[in-house]
Amino acid sequence: MKSIVVLGTSSNVGKSTITMVICRLLHRQRLRVTPFKAHNISRSTYLTESGHRIPYAQALQAWAAGQQPSLTIAPIWLDPFDGSSVKATIGGKPMGEISLVDFFERHREPNWDLLKSCLSQLKAQYDIVVCEGSGNPVDVSLEQGDLANIQVARYLDANMVLVIDGGRGGGIPHAIGTLELMNPEDRQRIKGVIINQFDGSPELLRQGLDWFEQRTQIPTLGVIPRNNVLFSRLVSITRIERQLSSGRDNNTLMIVVIRLPHTASFADFDPLETEVTVTVKYIEPGETLGYPDAVILPGTRATIADLQVLQQSGMAQQICDYVAAGGTALGILGGYHMLGKTISDPEGIEGIDGRHDALGILAVKTVIISKRIARQRTSISIAPQAGLQVSGYEFHQTRTQVIDTNAVKAIFDDAGLGMIDRHDAVWGVNLHGIFDNGPWRRTWLNRLRQQRGFKALPTGIGNHRTQREEAINLVTDEFEKSLDLSALF
Repeated sequence: MKSIVVLGTSSNVGKSTITMVICRLLHRQRLRVTPFKAHNISRSTYLTESGHRIPYAQALQAWAAGQQPSLTIAPIWLDPFDGSSVKATIGGKPMGEISLVDFFERHREPNWDLLKSCLSQLKAQYDIVVCEGSGNPVDVSLEQGDLANIQVARYLDANMVLVIDGGRGGGIPHAIGTLELMNPEDRQRIKGVIINQFDGSPELLRQGLDWFEQRTQIPTLGVIPRNNVLFSRLVSITRIERQLSSGRDNNTLMIVVIRLPHTASFADFDPLETEVTVTVKYIEPGETLGYPDAVILPGTRATIADLQVLQQSGMAQQICDYVAAGGTALGILGGYHMLGKTISDPEGIEGIDGRHDALGILAVKTVIISKRIARQRTSISIAPQAGLQVSGYEFHQTRTQVIDTNAVKAIFDDAGLGMIDRHDAVWGVNLHGIFDNGPWRRTWLNRLRQQRGFKALPTGIGNHRTQREEAINLVTDEFEKSLDLSALF
């Protein structure tokens, strides 16, 4: 099966959603499939496990394909700055503000080298690559600099599908114009068109499509009716319109995550970022902490080294002062161990042997051991509310012991999974994915909201990943009713 490139007659015709649906349909066929988009102008982003920002649409497509989002599927992110310039992040490296002219003309060759490298990696790992194009593939003003459309199709020897906006007039003329400007050899790659978000007369559309198919010999693969309820569900799960301004309203929590040099996974915080009433801010150890509603130390691949960075930068003292003033701190795995009294590495497993003083704000001590613990866990919570089922992934090489039983209490019915101090201010958990548990996450957030005098959020919600999967499947099922992609596949 050839790879696929999803083109559009213009921007905002639904290429992202169609690409997501195709990824999920191929994933259901047990194919190894991955999305790709060469460059995307977007404000809505996702932080990958490696700590790189990519457009959220590509993250959603990756989940639809059964994959974890990575920088390789979306190597160039353009953050809109004004009408003629963007803040570019290329290959994960911030390039600062550049003009669109510079991006499309002067950066073309190095960008294409980067894109070819990413595509080569994906071709080697997956059965099929489903690529989302950008804008219109034959925009004459961008002809020399466009790397996201036909250039990708040629490199992959891919089939192409053209998406037409059926919600506005002139869709078929737009498609004719696009095809007329396309080279004959490229036009042969077009295996069909999809009319998206159609809300007009089916009879009139059929007449137009019969004329189109007779003129172009290109079949119609589907007519997707407009579904405002379905679109609202998709918008809510993708955060397309979530708070993008830097300001906070009077009902929003600010949670700071310390970006440690060896952070193990930023995906732990995706459920927090999807909470409309939460702003997640990532700061470096050398920055000023301020007084957020909570501060989180993430898991790390080098606990002692990152602990020393916190101490040398002054961030460790800032966190201690913040907690002493009434703030809330939470540590995940290595971040949990840093909150304790000491971390010992008697065998020098991390390369820095001996015993090291930690932040000292939680009455536990941790020893790094040679045995690696890696397992899925399910437990029942004791705090912040008893009786909530939680699940996550335990992954560490440590043994943590309580120093003072009067100073801490267990968070779960398995005390090895986490401890909290007696003031309910310092939390430590040995689980990745703790915030994925909807009722637990909301209950923990409600404790912060109560401190601010905010109204509590409902806690009777599903888990984050389950809700996301349900939304992807719902959209795919509805689109599939109107699609016949056999010609494309």
